[in-house]
Amino acid sequence: MLFTLILYSIILILIITFIIIYVKQYEYFKARQIPGPTPSYFFGNVKTLWNAESPSRQLVEWSKQFGKIYGIFEGTRPHYIVSDVDFLQEVFIKQFSHFPIRKTTIFSKALNKGKRIHLFSALGTRWKRQRNVINPTFSAVKLKQMSPLINNCINELMKKLPDYSEKHEDFNIYVLYKRLTMDVICRCAFGVDTDMQNNPDNIYLKKVGQAFSVNFQNMPLFKLGTLVPPVGVIVGDLFIFQNKVRQKLNQLFPSTIKKFEPIPGTWIMARVGEVIEMRSDVAKQRVDLLQLMLEAASREQIKDKKDDVDEQYIAKKLTYDEVIANVFLFMIAGYETTSTALAYCTYVLANHPEEQLKLQEEIDEYLLQNEDEEDPDYDVINRMPYMDMVIKEVLRMHPIAISGIMNRECTQETDICGIKITKGAIVQPDVYSIHYDQELWGPQDVNNFCPERHLTKRHPLAFLAFGVGPRNYYHSHISYYHLNL
Repeated sequence: MLFTLILYSIILILIITFIIIYVKQYEYFKARQIPGPTPSYFFGNVKTLWNAESPSRQLVEWSKQFGKIYGIFEGTRPHYIVSDVDFLQEVFIKQFSHFPIRKTTIFSKALNKGKRIHLFSALGTRWKRQRNVINPTFSAVKLKQMSPLINNCINELMKKLPDYSEKHEDFNIYVLYKRLTMDVICRCAFGVDTDMQNNPDNIYLKKVGQAFSVNFQNMPLFKLGTLVPPVGVIVGDLFIFQNKVRQKLNQLFPSTIKKFEPIPGTWIMARVGEVIEMRSDVAKQRVDLLQLMLEAASREQIKDKKDDVDEQYIAKKLTYDEVIANVFLFMIAGYETTSTALAYCTYVLANHPEEQLKLQEEIDEYLLQNEDEEDPDYDVINRMPYMDMVIKEVLRMHPIAISGIMNRECTQETDICGIKITKGAIVQPDVYSIHYDQELWGPQDVNNFCPERHLTKRHPLAFLAFGVGPRNYYHSHISYYHLNL
């Protein structure tokens, strides 16, 4: 009897201790005198974000209420929401060694255990190695070599637009931009000559569309994994395992392929693998991103050393699995961002005829200088200053890189602007608040479309359309080139 009483007492003490420690975590920001919305137990502040029509706009509302640095909780995990550009400059650039990774999720943890990991999710030395190989792929010289592939796709779009104009009927140009963008990516990154603009039923277009139709963040298991990280690790592992089982069933029982159809991402990566195998049998290779990565690829296993190794000793190689993963990343990341940015450009110019006319005059002027060429080349596009300002202003007003994925996780306790950031805490910029900050972007009204405002030199962290720092969006260079064309 006494033993049972003692056992129950110990269990009760442990439960009470756990509750106290758990509740104590919500004192994180109060202890640092940092304001923020009141969290609810277990959920923190994520229920508000999950129910918001736009999570990014919700952050703006909180920024207006609590200031440029405030705190929210994802479960019990502290997130600094920041629109103070000096603070962000410390995090993203000056103290990058303390914030070298994005927030780890249930999928990034699971994927980093495997072989097919891309630059966006890679950690430590593996990320450094991939970056050292892939970044040179976006040099001006190599982008010039891909100009014919891009121009061919754009010419197909230009053939179609007069037909829509003559009909005098409404049409959804966003759909056309999606087909154009996917065509460009398949030719430049995937190495496949597709014709999606004339064939909207193309299987690649469908698979990428399916990949975007699934919102993992709304799935109950994903939400649970976000709130309880140990559960999240299990969920991520189960997801990867389930996908491997589907692949194996497809191999063993091809007749059941519809029942055990792989998820879109797995299907796309399987096709990339097939293209790589075909490339090895072709003597003369085409110039595209896939080929440039294959030139640095090795079938041998690459062992990454410790994270603190000098970069000059990091191997300048990719595994074939990493090539596959990064081509997949190009397709997924470049497709939605570029087509959406093009749609915003069209919308803004349609509502600002004076700026549209000014841009058209600049384009005509430079194309006349290039009249011997059938299509504008890379150098001509880069010599159009007003076009550059128009695109930047569109992306300032309608940033594609939303706040939710532009974050950094602290891996080593540090001090930023007098605030102690502990290991595991997340720093996340409020992009909309920064892009609409009158002090950063005045004297013109920040709510007005004014391309000329980009003639004035601004704070280096005032423009976050493509992220900033060593882990900014590496595909932004090629996306930017798509926009210019």
